[in-house]
Amino acid sequence: MRSEPIQMNAETWATGQVLEGFPIAAISVMLGARLESHDAEDGVLRVSFETRPEFANPAGVVNGGIVSAMLDDAMGPLVVAQTGGLKVPVSTDLHTSFLKGVPIGPRCLVEARIERLGRSVAFTSAVAFSENGDVLAKAVHTAQLMDVPQRQ
Repeated sequence: MRSEPIQMNAETWATGQVLEGFPIAAISVMLGARLESHDAEDGVLRVSFETRPEFANPAGVVNGGIVSAMLDDAMGPLVVAQTGGLKVPVSTDLHTSFLKGVPIGPRCLVEARIERLGRSVAFTSAVAFSENGDVLAKAVHTAQLMDVPQRQ
């Protein structure tokens, strides 16, 4: 069953929800995720993340695992919105390429896109940008689509 995409907005996000009744993941809260824009028609989501000193690796840039989490945490909510809030993605593959270090301090902008959305599988991609537009990291993601768990 396909459903129309649901438009995400900053007001709902600011209340701790990706969509009405669908909470933002705890890791996204920890990373200081902020919705920048969502184009439901084209399947594109932009989310920015904090880059706090405690996220630094010994080289002084954001740890790669945290960068991967940022990329993942933009692609996941996008899938939820694009399935009309009916499905959640369960990762089967996440591949991240690091092109430059993500600096500590300025917010990191991540742009996620739906590459293909089937009945049971979603293919997404994401790119992390610096504040001046440099590409810092890229990810491709494959996820099995599962029904949204019933809440008590």
